[in-house]
Amino acid sequence: MASLADNVRERVEQALRSQEGAIFALPALVGRSSYTGRDVLAPNSRLAPPYQDERGYVRVEWWIMSLTRAANDLPRQDEGVTRLLLPGGDPVLLTQAARSAGDLLFGRYQARWPLTKVLDIGGEPVLPDFGPFGGRGSEAEVPPIPFHVHSGVVVDGRLRGPGKLEAYFFPPVDVPPYNRQLGRVITRLGVRPGVTFDQVLAATREFGVSDAMYALGNVFEVRPYDGWTIRPGTLHAPGPAPTFEIQLPQDDYHYVAWRLGTRLAPSEREHHRRQSLLRGFHDEAQLLRQAVDWEVSTAPDFEARHRRKPVLLEEGRWGRRLRIFFDEFYGEALEIRPGQRYRWPATDRPRAGIVWSGEGTLNGPAHRIAAAGDGAPAEFLIAPGHEGIFTNEGTTDLLVYTVFPMEGEAVPR
Repeated sequence: MASLADNVRERVEQALRSQEGAIFALPALVGRSSYTGRDVLAPNSRLAPPYQDERGYVRVEWWIMSLTRAANDLPRQDEGVTRLLLPGGDPVLLTQAARSAGDLLFGRYQARWPLTKVLDIGGEPVLPDFGPFGGRGSEAEVPPIPFHVHSGVVVDGRLRGPGKLEAYFFPPVDVPPYNRQLGRVITRLGVRPGVTFDQVLAATREFGVSDAMYALGNVFEVRPYDGWTIRPGTLHAPGPAPTFEIQLPQDDYHYVAWRLGTRLAPSEREHHRRQSLLRGFHDEAQLLRQAVDWEVSTAPDFEARHRRKPVLLEEGRWGRRLRIFFDEFYGEALEIRPGQRYRWPATDRPRAGIVWSGEGTLNGPAHRIAAAGDGAPAEFLIAPGHEGIFTNEGTTDLLVYTVFPMEGEAVPR
């Protein structure tokens, strides 16, 4: 009798044959309690019923071709792990398929496979209170992800890295099915030049009491098709715009501020301080000394060092192809015009992607793809050695955003 692993491998082989190297998947939506969204991925714009799940979380992240499990305080089995749509049975966890057929899906690049997400960041506007660093704000803001830092995990009071390296790309939302006009959106990345350790320490001690930490951040406007590379140890509060993110495959963090505009009652504050801020450190000073890269976070030329612009790779009557992730990461955007077809050449590397807007087919008319919510798969992986043939069968541009394995050596898991 064939083993379960043999059966999964056979199903992967069958899918690759019938779909000419493409594998499709269901969206893996991840819940969080630390921030809300703009109702792009799911009803998630407020931490209240009926938006929340049984844990009190809202679904604000879509993890793409993910081998990584979400490290939530209230875990759910296999949350964050992708489920593949394979012939001959129910969806299969990508982790299970990788054990049985990793060579077929990833070639020699499985050890370099990143974690990729769409973050749906937002919520109801709030009026900030910057406390000792500015008092009450004059304008309401849609809240960002709380100010935090990625530097690894704490074991016995000591930081054990590496911290999470990540990069952002901002897709447009004035396209179907979103059709949104977000107006001016700001993101806070790094802190202003000249901000001192003592100021950050004082702001961190305002956790859940005021929005002091947000007053210290660099403020940059979010522009569609721009991006950033965020180094481990960088203090940052990603702004309230849908964000395509690629990162090391891990889920470490230390919050240094609570949700913008939200206050914690004394009975709640100590719990969240230990669970979300300290996470194994003894106090705020130890956290800031060990976890923050001060040179990176306070650099006067932070924007010049870390902001990234797309690079045009190819253009024609069919549309255009751009590079959208840089440094240790690599990813591309494909923009295919209505009625046009694009042949993405084969490579020895696996490539994962999502349909952000529009509809069409991938590798034949039987394999329909479309933006999430349209009834067709929105997520795919193209295995090594296979090309991708995209046809736009809609009336608007087919926008596809993709990621490749990380550059360099194996990444931590």
